Amino acid sequence: MRGTATCGARVRAYLELPHPTAILLVMGATAVVGLLASRGRPNPVRYGLLLAAMLAGQIAVGALNEYCDRDLDTIGNPSKPIPAGLVGAGTALGIALGALGVMLVAGALLGRRSLLLLSLANGSGLVYDLWLKRTRLSWLPYLVALPLVPIWAWDSLARPEPRLLLLYPLGAPLVVAVHLAQSLPDVESDRAAGAGGLAARLGRSRAFVLCWCAAAVAALAVGAAAIFLARDRLPALGAAGAVLLALLGVLGLRRAAPGRVERHLFTLLGACAVVLGTGWILAVAG
Repeated sequence: MRGTATCGARVRAYLELPHPTAILLVMGATAVVGLLASRGRPNPVRYGLLLAAMLAGQIAVGALNEYCDRDLDTIGNPSKPIPAGLVGAGTALGIALGALGVMLVAGALLGRRSLLLLSLANGSGLVYDLWLKRTRLSWLPYLVALPLVPIWAWDSLARPEPRLLLLYPLGAPLVVAVHLAQSLPDVESDRAAGAGGLAARLGRSRAFVLCWCAAAVAALAVGAAAIFLARDRLPALGAAGAVLLALLGVLGLRRAAPGRVERHLFTLLGACAVVLGTGWILAVAG
């Protein structure tokens, strides 16, 4: 019985190692944008390569993150896969390197430009893991990578759409919000261990306020831009309205259960990013 429980714990640890919530959000965005770019009828081979490349890249980023954080997690999060002894540090590094190789092969098969954009997006995540996570620039890789995911997915399956580049200025506040939301549950342990990421420097309360305000600004920016720049305003305005309603709900729920809301805030804001991005894409290129 104990052996079965240990086996189950190891399976869960390997599933948790690459950060499955982040993977599901990014893969969902990639899949949706790929379908939009191909008008719902993607080339099966190219679409499969698109999903495989992003999945492998995200596994590499997540596994390397756990490998780099193993010492901090021993102090602040001892139940995580590596400090708990359920996944070896060398194994985690091997998974990251193997997944990176798969990403490069799949990306290369999509073409040179696709490989370049993909490498820039996932390379930003690797830079975050290796160097910037514990610094005041911890938000920068998110700013580079997250808007680039839909741009890369669209460009890999359809003609380039210049107005998708507006995802950078419009989505920048939401990118910062997503970064803060992911960091919020670990603020105390990061500060205790001397980590200097943006959320740890701000502290839990100020980080939450900035996170919420940044997300609201992004939703308002997308709605305003749609009025002046979009072919079809309705998708972007609807997405912006849905995100603002969700953010109002967050304020109400936080008063009742602040710790619980903060634990799930990354998932919520990640979903908001997918909704806003999809709304903008439909508005300008649909």
